[in-house]
Amino acid sequence: MIRFRLFACAGLAVLFLGAWGSDPALGQTQTQAQAQTAPAPALVLNASAEAAWAEVRAALTPSQQALAVRRFMAALANANGRPVVPPMDAREIASGQAAAADDPALLQRPQAYEATLSVGGRFLTFRPLSRASLEPLTRRGAP
Repeated sequence: MIRFRLFACAGLAVLFLGAWGSDPALGQTQTQAQAQTAPAPALVLNASAEAAWAEVRAALTPSQQALAVRRFMAALANANGRPVVPPMDAREIASGQAAAADDPALLQRPQAYEATLSVGGRFLTFRPLSRASLEPLTRRGAP
């Protein structure tokens, strides 16, 4: 008899909560659940950001490249309407071994690595000349 009452109460609770569009198991509405599982929007690479990227590739000194990377990130933020940090993959040039963005070896000897950014379905590759070139890409340079 007690089990029947518990099941009946639980069934009514599911009916009432279901009528309001929430999932009792998760404690959130269906629209919230859909918003959490929706993929992040793809980053946009416009002409301004492409021109800024060309400056990154053409830089000859570490300070030029660091400035060009900051300009690229500003152009990318402008193109997307918000500050963004594109996904970055870094690989050691000599061995091809992957390195995490916060790997101390990458930050101590960035010249030994090649970094690839994924933006708008394209892969943008460069060889960082200094740690300052990587900081905007890893949010280390952000206040």
